Amino acid sequence: MAYYLKVIVGFIVLDVYLNIGIAKASALWLQILLVLLFFPLLKGILILTQLKEYKQIGISFHSRWAKNLTLGFIIGFTFWLVGYAIRNYLQEFTITGVQPFPQLLLSFIMILLTFFIGSFLNDIIVRGYVFGHLRGKISMKWIFLISITIYALDDSWNEGISLSNILFSLVIGLSLTFAIYKTGSLWLTTGIHWGLDVCYGIFNGTLGSSGGGILETQALSSTFMTEAISYLVPLFMFLLIYLVRDKFEKSPVVLSEARY
Repeated sequence: MAYYLKVIVGFIVLDVYLNIGIAKASALWLQILLVLLFFPLLKGILILTQLKEYKQIGISFHSRWAKNLTLGFIIGFTFWLVGYAIRNYLQEFTITGVQPFPQLLLSFIMILLTFFIGSFLNDIIVRGYVFGHLRGKISMKWIFLISITIYALDDSWNEGISLSNILFSLVIGLSLTFAIYKTGSLWLTTGIHWGLDVCYGIFNGTLGSSGGGILETQALSSTFMTEAISYLVPLFMFLLIYLVRDKFEKSPVVLSEARY
């Protein structure tokens, strides 16, 4: 019982640190400082919960970690771009313009950096931390379910609490959770997460920004079909990841003993 109490307290500390400390920091220099301090904080919590090593929560720089990160980015970005293209075709929105090149370049760099950091830290907390602390202690199917549920509820920091947002996050969580489950490290998961977030950022900007994305859009009308696309795209993404699951590189530090 004491072990699980430490794990829960550690999770709460990390989650609040990310979503209130880092995300709500008013100055860029402060955000950077808080991001850098996240890892010593994480290390201290891991020592407290007797894991000690980053690799035990999926931060393992194995020989093909960059390949998994890149493949994940391509998958996430492509599926989200297809989703936006379909919704544009169905006239949910129209593209009215694009930012001037100097502003476009700066915005794109900020989108790449901020969403990588946000995706990586979120994946550490809601997937790596959960898998690392619960593997070998309860059934893997329960770990999978717990991680997806935590992600869906945790996303309320950004999107608020509603049934549609929770269902949407649950569907996305299938791919993100299966990726760490199958590879034993965070890189494929973070790549997928980063890729879809970057695509989101191109159309909407970074979370909390007021100027919109690189592409200037105008909302038209939302229909049942455009709403359905929001759920179908991540479902098809999960189907693809499941079908090609053996093509991804696995970490020597395996988070799951399960096999398909």
